[in-house]
Amino acid sequence: MSARTSLRHGLIWRLVPALAAIGLVGVIAAYSLGYRYATLAYDRALFESVVALAGQIALRNGELQVNLPPEARKLLVASSGEAALFRVIDLRSGKVVVANGDLGPWPDDAPVPGQPSFRDARIGTTPFRVAYASYLIDIEDVPALVEVAETLGSRNGMTWEILAATVLLVTTLISVAVLLVWRGVGRALAPLKLLEAEAAERSGTNLTPLNADAAPEEVRGLIGSINRMMGRVSDSIDSQRRFIANAAHQLRTPISGLRLQAQLSLKKEPPSAVRAHVCEIDETAARAAHLIEQMLTLSRAEARELVETGRQVDLTRAAYAVIGRYLSQALEKDIDLGYEGLPDGAHIAGNEVLLAELLGNLVDNAIRYGRPGGRVTVSVRAQADAILLAVVDDGPGISKAEQGKIFQRFHRAESSAAHGAGLGLAIVKEIADRHQGEVSVDAAPGLGCRFVVRFPRIALSEIPQLSPQAAAAQNEELALSGENARRPAGAEGAVG
Repeated sequence: MSARTSLRHGLIWRLVPALAAIGLVGVIAAYSLGYRYATLAYDRALFESVVALAGQIALRNGELQVNLPPEARKLLVASSGEAALFRVIDLRSGKVVVANGDLGPWPDDAPVPGQPSFRDARIGTTPFRVAYASYLIDIEDVPALVEVAETLGSRNGMTWEILAATVLLVTTLISVAVLLVWRGVGRALAPLKLLEAEAAERSGTNLTPLNADAAPEEVRGLIGSINRMMGRVSDSIDSQRRFIANAAHQLRTPISGLRLQAQLSLKKEPPSAVRAHVCEIDETAARAAHLIEQMLTLSRAEARELVETGRQVDLTRAAYAVIGRYLSQALEKDIDLGYEGLPDGAHIAGNEVLLAELLGNLVDNAIRYGRPGGRVTVSVRAQADAILLAVVDDGPGISKAEQGKIFQRFHRAESSAAHGAGLGLAIVKEIADRHQGEVSVDAAPGLGCRFVVRFPRIALSEIPQLSPQAAAAQNEELALSGENARRPAGAEGAVG
């Protein structure tokens, strides 16, 4: 069975040949029985003509005579609508008493008087069925042979009618059986459809066991195995979450301590020879802290750790929050960071924390690689079926050769003089994919970059509102990500 073949189709394709074979056997049996009973019925009717003709034989002056009026002769000839022949023979001399055609030689063996006998004969090119019997005429017991023959059209027609009716009946029965099996399998698989719908409606973090009580017994073992597998996956995800949390704590603490010590040393006016090294330590620790934050964000986005993405998010509000977060960084480079587009109401289904990370990475990239005294603009616009989030800068741009690689993890442009890990745009793409969005770039060397993320537009009535607890959790995450963004950091990679 092909991997794409459904269970229902597989059962039908196995059932139809079996039913067809049974039907063929039934048709052959029906044809044999039909032919037999049609032959018996027509032979009985044909022999009645023999009896009727024998009743018209009389012995006069020692000679056999047949008193067959013209009307009776016509009726006999037209019997059953077939061509009919008859013959009466005086067995004493072999003389034909009366006949309306040549029935060929009569049988050599003398039949028992009054006992019906039949034979097949071919007269010219036409097949005939012949009924015959011998009779003892008058009190003198004069033996006479009476034969009546007719063509086979009616009996063959009856046989074919029986065959056609049988084929129709068998075909109907097979069709009804296939339909009943089709519908029966559908009803039997209905609980699996419910399980499929339940699984489809779940989020990526809901790995609770599926309820197999309503499922057929034959698939309960499979569902049980799936539940056990989901349990193992859930344990693995929990382990990963614990590792991420521990790693965040263990990595942030020493690096923060290192930066604190470096900054305290700088405040004490170290010698010029030492100061350069301490500044380098501080900048390296800042880059390491930034890299750790990005790796943790990417890991959490992939692991679906944050709140689910099916909630109502106002992109305009998120844009204002991110601009405020990066405003001081833009002022340090004398960059005009601003917003244009919809004032409010640009709602999509998503997760505000992840979307803030997406926009933050785009704005951070634009500020880092924008020219001093340049301009970075965040915009949110609406289309009939989509919401567009764009970040535009007037920096050095990106070559065509690099544009196909910038969303790869750890990719950095060779021309970049900045230091970074190349994770920023990989995070942007991961978060956009999670929100069923598409991210694209339009850039040319010396003409700046325009990053656009296209999100599907959904009616507000179809987007559930966050519960107060979930909203509080998101606000906490937003505050934490804002603090992380405000920490001093070293330069990121040109496409990072």
